[in-house]
Amino acid sequence: MLDRLKKHPAYPYVAPFLLFMIFLVLEGLHPSALYVVYPIKTAVVGLFLLYLFARLPAFDLKQPWLAVSVGLGVFLLWVGLGPKILWGEIKPGSGFNPFLFQDPQIAWGLIAIRIFGAAVVVPVMEELFWRGFLMRYLIKENFEEVRLGTYTHFSFWVTALLFASVHGSFAPVAFLTGLIYGALFVKTKSLGAVILAHAITNLLLGLYVVQTGQWFFW
Repeated sequence: MLDRLKKHPAYPYVAPFLLFMIFLVLEGLHPSALYVVYPIKTAVVGLFLLYLFARLPAFDLKQPWLAVSVGLGVFLLWVGLGPKILWGEIKPGSGFNPFLFQDPQIAWGLIAIRIFGAAVVVPVMEELFWRGFLMRYLIKENFEEVRLGTYTHFSFWVTALLFASVHGSFAPVAFLTGLIYGALFVKTKSLGAVILAHAITNLLLGLYVVQTGQWFFW
């Protein structure tokens, strides 16, 4: 059974995402679990992506400056609009605040891991699943026959909605983000472009969080 799953075309797209979601559940088991689980999650999911690399689609990077511009624009959208259109409320003291540890070496080590995870591992893992797999699977079960970046109303909007659904209180701005990344994907037909845009957004957001101490974004 497991061998059949591993051989399925969807496996390299879906398995890293599911593994990531399992770690998210573990992070929620205790307020302090996040600080232990996140580094493990980043390492395990990152290594898993490397293990699957030969089975992943080509990350052809098209229109890189457009991707960078989109990433910057989405970052500005998150910091400017995100806290104003929350779904529910953010609990005081929530988020990933590494300076809860008195040792600055631990704090900066956690920051480095967090930014690496957000800017490198997460964009690849998420875009493989959302745009590389789901957006095509919603068009045709044999998704590999669907060209990257193919648009239908149903696949485009449902993918954006589901993308938003896993972003908690930030679901409204995440929905807009899903629409923007999806539009970039449709325009460029490039998984590399949307991964780059996502990486730029997350990198800038991470640097902003560290600079301002607005840990609730994390």
